[in-house]
Amino acid sequence: MNDYELSDYLAAKKSLTSTLHKIEQAILSLEEKQSVGRNMKAQITLSRERVKALKLSLALIDREINELS
Repeated sequence: MNDYELSDYLAAKKSLTSTLHKIEQAILSLEEKQSVGRNMKAQITLSRERVKALKLSLALIDREINELS
């Protein structure tokens, strides 16, 4: 496995947290479009799966940060 430094994990966490926030905002926008009759189901589902993946990644990064701290 690759050896990463604490700074690498912190930078990755910051980037993924930002991406997570953007996707969560996009979901809200997609749900609004869905509510006015546009079919956004596939995009909403894909975005929700991305949110799950990002949250899992962040949890694993937090675990590594705690081990290195």
